[in-house]
Amino acid sequence: MNRRAVCFGIVLTAATAWMFLDPPAPRGVWATLPSPPPGRTNAPGDGICTGCHGGSPLNEAGGSVTIDGVPSSYLPTQTYTITVTVQHPSQHRWGFELVPLKNSDNTMAGVLTSTTQLTATLPFNNKTYIGHNNAVPGQEGTFPGAASGVWTFTWTAPGAGAGTVTFYAAGNAANGTGFTDGDKIYTTSVMAAEGSMTSVDATTWGRIKLLYR
Repeated sequence: MNRRAVCFGIVLTAATAWMFLDPPAPRGVWATLPSPPPGRTNAPGDGICTGCHGGSPLNEAGGSVTIDGVPSSYLPTQTYTITVTVQHPSQHRWGFELVPLKNSDNTMAGVLTSTTQLTATLPFNNKTYIGHNNAVPGQEGTFPGAASGVWTFTWTAPGAGAGTVTFYAAGNAANGTGFTDGDKIYTTSVMAAEGSMTSVDATTWGRIKLLYR
């Protein structure tokens, strides 16, 4: 056997030993992919982040994921600013994923749009999810070392007739070690009923104008 073959054999043996002792695995919410894999919001038909991140029960006391900005009654085709927050006092890195679905058939409702480089949209199974993003250098969408993770984006409501929409979100309060154990997963959902434009606004405005003729 020549020297090159011997060297190759040594390298291969070392690599095989590393695979056995320390096999590749997700190292944390920020290490596996720039954004989370889609379909992990705990919505109907979805999985949940505990498939990879563990060590704590789902929705353990002390932390949370919240969705703010969802109107109790949305107007069709209108755009709303949505904020997702993940927090836990002992954790140090953060991730999330969200999807809005029609209650009638659990299909995609409206359009999600990233407004910063800290989030990314994630197409999957005829739906579009949105989650944290670390793909842009210098833009840490998992907020390492921060006291919480806060992401803002927009949702454009679907057209008339979509009915009630439910926003499903999952959040990862990670411990920042780079490993998936010790992370805490939280889920939540918020509903928005479909509203409609009425003639009240126009009529009221018309009456006001009459007063100043």
